[in-house]
Amino acid sequence: MSLSSLFEPDSIQLALLAILQGLTEFLPVSSSGHLVLAQATLGERFTMDALGVDVALHLGTLVAVVAVYRRALARILADLLSGHLRETLQIVVASIPAATLGLVFLESFEGAFHDPRKAALGLLATAAILLLGEQARRRQIRHVAVDAGEPEDAPLTWKQAILIGLAQGLAVWPGVSRSGATIAMGLLCGLPAARAARFSFLLSVPAIAGASLLHLPDALAGGAPGAGAARLAAAMLLAALVGYGALRALLSFLGRGAFSWFAIYCAVLGGATLLL
Repeated sequence: MSLSSLFEPDSIQLALLAILQGLTEFLPVSSSGHLVLAQATLGERFTMDALGVDVALHLGTLVAVVAVYRRALARILADLLSGHLRETLQIVVASIPAATLGLVFLESFEGAFHDPRKAALGLLATAAILLLGEQARRRQIRHVAVDAGEPEDAPLTWKQAILIGLAQGLAVWPGVSRSGATIAMGLLCGLPAARAARFSFLLSVPAIAGASLLHLPDALAGGAPGAGAARLAAAMLLAALVGYGALRALLSFLGRGAFSWFAIYCAVLGGATLLL
């Protein structure tokens, strides 16, 4: 890839999509909804293979979440090898609803990923979900110190894990934030913000990996060698770096009313998209 190719329209647009994916994969504003709106805006001006771009950007954000939660993932692996399967099984069971919905309704939902208005409806749903989660967080603060001395990696109940998994299933619709839905459900189940976020983002590892693997054969079949592959690799790295920063930032201010601001953002963006 030559230096001049970095400034070609496709390269610039790909970089913008990588930044957008890195920011919105972990912030509770729906990466799928933003990518639908972005691709609708770019339209025919973006000529690279859309499926290959989608897979590359998701692999980048997968690298980011693994980097942030590397110690937690290493501990889960150690527990798995030593026969302590509780958290691993909870992640597996909680992954089933989204995986089932994604496989069963893949063709039915495919059209929604090309319709900005349907993504806008998903963003409005995300706004409502985030407000419910924020209300639950405030109730916790007013009434009970839910995390009094309890470590961030304390085990969840099976009911909590299953409900969070069901919430993740909502995110198969574009515009519904996976992180927003799962963290909000964790808060509604009585978990403190840090524990809800931890399980949510550990749960994202099989979700992102599974979606990427599902589309990888088609992406490879239609992928472009040479400069196209180099651009995708650069975009994956950029999405990983931006995603790492976004996830760190979210975790630092998650317990300080951040959901309210994200809810306003999603409501404004979704409403504006429907009106335009």
